[in-house]
Amino acid sequence: MIVFALLAVAGCAAKAPSVGPQILSVGDRGPMPWPSAAVEPSDALPRILHIHLNADVVRPGSVWSGRIATSTNVASVEIRTELFSFNAERIAFGQFSFSQQIVDLPSVFQRGYVLRVIARNTAGVRAEQDIPFRFR
Repeated sequence: MIVFALLAVAGCAAKAPSVGPQILSVGDRGPMPWPSAAVEPSDALPRILHIHLNADVVRPGSVWSGRIATSTNVASVEIRTELFSFNAERIAFGQFSFSQQIVDLPSVFQRGYVLRVIARNTAGVRAEQDIPFRFR
C-alpha cells in the first residue's frame, strides 16, 4: 500500500506546472523588441524581467556581454559566481548591461559554474536568477 502511495506522489511531482515565460536568451541577439522596464514603486519587490547573454560558454580571449531588464525600482544588478562578482552598469531605469574581456584562465578554473544574477532595490531586497554557465 505504501509503495502505491509513493508512486502516486512521484507521478504528481513529475508533472509539475511550468514556472512561467523564459527570461533567458543566449546568442547574438536578444528578444526583439527588448523588454521595457516594469514601472514599480520604490518599496515594491524587485523583479528580473529578462536576461540576455551573448554566450553561456565563454572561452579565454573572448568578450562576454549581456543585458538585463528589470523593474524600475532596481538600484543594482550583481553578476556573481564562485569565481567572480561584479555589478552591471545601469544604462536607464530598469535597464542594465555589462561587457567583460575574458583573459587567460588557468585550466583549473575552466569548468561549469552557476551564474547568479541578483537585482537589488535601495532597501537591499533582492530577486535572484541562477543560470548554468561554463568557462571552456
